[in-house]
Amino acid sequence: MKKRIQINGMHCAGCVNSVEKALGKVEGVKAANVQLTTESAEIEIEGEDFPFEKVREAVENAGYEMEDPKNDSITFQIGGMHCTGCSSAVEKAILKQDGVVSANVNLAAEKAFVDFDSSIISTDQIKESIKNAGYEVVDEQKKKSIS
Repeated sequence: MKKRIQINGMHCAGCVNSVEKALGKVEGVKAANVQLTTESAEIEIEGEDFPFEKVREAVENAGYEMEDPKNDSITFQIGGMHCTGCSSAVEKAILKQDGVVSANVNLAAEKAFVDFDSSIISTDQIKESIKNAGYEVVDEQKKKSIS
């Protein structure tokens, strides 16, 4: 899984090297690519769980600040669901996507409530995963930032 984080306080290539070295020492991190121009790092980890606190600690110990990740939330109106198996299939398809934080599909309301990291996945990619599972996105309610 890959995750992008925002880092404040970097001013030069030396700063980038310091952060990359610090991130490279975090258990579970396979690779870290730090960018000065975007003040961010793309981190590839082993496994499913991103070690936010260990990454934050490494960045802070290197002398920089990691911004808290911001998630977005969206609600999709889903067409074509007839049973709990259908709602379960939609939920599983959404949750398989990198960047999806949580998904809850309500069969009776025919809605999928999704929290996601918009720096990793777009709403179009989430809709595509629903369509690939064999269901239709009828409507969507605007996303909003959540903490």
